[in-house]
Amino acid sequence: MTRRGATIVVALSVTLAAGLSACGGDDRVDPTPRTVLSSTAPSPARTSAAATEGPAGEPTTAYAAWLTALARHDAATACALQAPELTIELRMEAILVDRAELGDPCVGFVALLWEDPAFESEIVDVSVTQLTEEDALLAVHLGQGEDLTQQTVRMVYHRAKWRVFSTEERTGEDESVPGDAARWVEAWCDLDPSMTREELVDAMGAPSGEYTVSDGGEPQLWWAQDQYDFRAYLDPSSTDGSVLELVGDYDALSENDRALLPCPELRS
Repeated sequence: MTRRGATIVVALSVTLAAGLSACGGDDRVDPTPRTVLSSTAPSPARTSAAATEGPAGEPTTAYAAWLTALARHDAATACALQAPELTIELRMEAILVDRAELGDPCVGFVALLWEDPAFESEIVDVSVTQLTEEDALLAVHLGQGEDLTQQTVRMVYHRAKWRVFSTEERTGEDESVPGDAARWVEAWCDLDPSMTREELVDAMGAPSGEYTVSDGGEPQLWWAQDQYDFRAYLDPSSTDGSVLELVGDYDALSENDRALLPCPELRS
């Protein structure tokens, strides 16, 4: 969820029903599972915004170019460097403030970004905290002097280019595990396959989603955000939601996160 608020997300379904018309491409990002480039990601090292060498440099360079385009009020370049999902979200915000209509091109409303009083284009430093073939997470510091803004930026590889998918301001002292994921990492290894569905939810909090038999898949609860993915597969014949397996996907986690998870990825 970006800082633009839940109203935009709710309105997003209206836009999808009306058909996509987004600058930078109409296709959604391919939903196939990510392939991790390295099974154990190194602890992130901060790099300058000018870092361009190697796979990690590519998303940071694309992000820096996007910010530069916005700072120069170059709407066409900025639109070409962002994912269709971000353009759709911006269109919905523009519609809500009478700056656009359904189907309007990105160049007509991307100015909302640089007109935001909180907009900052000077990168102090950026680190790559997750990198796969399809997406990357960047930890970014923007601003000047001591007045810095911290952001988590998600980049996606779409149509042979890295593009900005979302930006979210970061708060709090723990920047390595954002939001609800900190609770999941802390609770995960204390779970036991003998627990019921209710006990799982008490420990992990409300799940990100749930499959039931009527959905055509294996009954399960999952807690997922960015590189964090924890799943509990439930017994379809049980009346209390007994657990069959607990499965955590550790492949994309940093060494720091892995150190907090001494339990195996699969428990049954």
